[in-house]
Amino acid sequence: MTLFVLLLLIANALIAFYCYNNAAIKGYPKGIFLGLGLVPYFNLVVLVYLLFLPNLKHQNLLDKKAAS
Repeated sequence: MTLFVLLLLIANALIAFYCYNNAAIKGYPKGIFLGLGLVPYFNLVVLVYLLFLPNLKHQNLLDKKAAS
């Protein structure tokens, strides 16, 4: 049972770390997505939501290019 709980905690930490990295790459607030990624059972919802969000850094570059 202890091993199972340990594996769940490791999986939860890995998902939270992936949410943090993905938020940093896409330009979203890293702390918010890290905090939401640490909440058990909610972290998979946050991960899927983050995967479908558009890349803000790419969008900002396009807006700057279009304005000039």
